[in-house]
Order: sequence, then C-alpha cells, then structure tokens
Amino acid sequence: MMLFHEPLGHRQNLGASAVGSGVVWGKPLSVAPAAEPVPGASPAPVSPARVLTALTVVAVATWTLESVMGLGPSLMVVLVAAFGAAAAVRFGHAVGRVALITLLVVTVSGLGWIELINEAQYGTVALTGAPPLVRWCGATYVPSGVVTSDLSTGPGPRYSKILRTPSGYDVFGVALAPHRSCGRSGALLVRVGTARYAAYDPKSP
Repeated sequence: MMLFHEPLGHRQNLGASAVGSGVVWGKPLSVAPAAEPVPGASPAPVSPARVLTALTVVAVATWTLESVMGLGPSLMVVLVAAFGAAAAVRFGHAVGRVALITLLVVTVSGLGWIELINEAQYGTVALTGAPPLVRWCGATYVPSGVVTSDLSTGPGPRYSKILRTPSGYDVFGVALAPHRSCGRSGALLVRVGTARYAAYDPKSP
C-alpha cells in the first residue's frame, strides 16, 4: 500500500485561506452584529421663562428708542420690536417656524399701530412728507404758510421737541419739561429741512 503525505506548507496555506474567507474547518465564523445608528439628540423643550426674559429686554429697548431717544412710532422701532421678538422666541428654544410667524405678526401689528397714530394725531396715513395737521393738547394745528429758520420765541421760553411724526418729522412746541406735557398755547413748528421750520397755528373751532 502506498501512502501519500500532504506537504506541511500546503496545509498551512489551506488553513490561512480558510480563516481569511471566514471559514474554519468547514464552519463559518460568527460575525458581530453591526452597531445600530445613534439617534439624534432631541431638541431642548421650549422655555417660557427664557422667552419672557428676552421679550422683557426687547420691550425695554423698544420703549427706549421710542420715548427716551425720541424716535416715536417709527418703522425702525417696529423692526426692532419684530426682530427682537423673533429672536426672543428662538432664545426660548422654539422652532424656526414659530419665530418667523412671530416676526410677521409683530411687523404687521406694528405697522397697524403706526397708521393708527398717524391718522389720529397727524390726519394722514402717508409715511412720507410733513403732516397736514398736528393734534396736540386738545387742539388741532394746521400749516400757516410761514417758514422760519429759528426756534426762538423772543423773550418767552425756547421751543423744545415734543413729538416726532411716523414720517420722521420733528415737532417743536413749548412744553412743560421733562414730561413734554402741554405748555402755553401758541404755534407749533415742524422741522421740514436743515434750519427750516414750518409754523402750524391752532385751527379755529
């Protein structure tokens, strides 16, 4: 009987081939399961306290621009309020869609507020040009046709800024500082240019 011996090197090659192909002596190697994807972090919940705090800051800034800095009911004030409110909503972890809706609502409401004041106090809805009239302290003032270059009232008290129209025109009169309350009766002056003031006289009843 003749016996054939397989070379040792051949066996080693077969073993290496089997291991490399995932099979050991005819049995498949166990494969570890693929790692499951890590779900994305859930968004932070909306914080009413953060929204309220931010809105308070926006309200103070808006009031400062309107009253302290004398911008009045202007488009700039409305835009500051609108973008500030939207930023406050986002600061409170609300989604972008809610912030956008807030921006639009505050802008539209602010423009409506401007037009109400414009019509009630200045008799117009136009946002350009000098006002056709000014209502102040229970009286209605209309242009007299006189334009002056000086705010001086002679020996009396000097005129000071009392109002600012939505179109950006400053109104001067004699007011009781510092509250800009009603002063003595007389003409009002509306600044219509550099060192140019149009006189508005009280309208006869």
